[in-house]
Amino acid sequence: GGIVFYVYDNGQHGLIADSLDLSTSLQWYNGTATAINATTDGIGAGKVNTAMIRISQGSGSYAAQLCATYQGGGFGDWYLPSKYELNLLYQEKTTIGGFTSGDYWTSTEYSTLNAWYQAFGSGYQNNYNKNSTYYVRAIRAF
Repeated sequence: GGIVFYVYDNGQHGLIADSLDLSTSLQWYNGTATAINATTDGIGAGKVNTAMIRISQGSGSYAAQLCATYQGGGFGDWYLPSKYELNLLYQEKTTIGGFTSGDYWTSTEYSTLNAWYQAFGSGYQNNYNKNSTYYVRAIRAF
């Protein structure tokens, strides 16, 4: 079911990353430019953002949908990490392994046209057009 990369509440809760990228080139959204208000950040925010993105964008091939429908390790509770969660994952990228130095999508929206991503070569976070294609790595919580 993945690799634990962050633990809190005295080990009772934490975050788990999949060991592989789900995509090397996928858009953040399904092509409908709209303000989704998936702007929450922090631990657990990725799950909320992923649900909001899916409600707005429907079926198709985009980052949040791919994570939410993933069944890795027999689990169906994967989601696209928030900006904060992805940064925690970046800090443990060597432990988790399998990352490139490319850019990875977060579930955190910046505006109608842009969403946040993180460059895994430098750790730099910025926002860019939702129709850009970046890497996707799913996480889940316990």
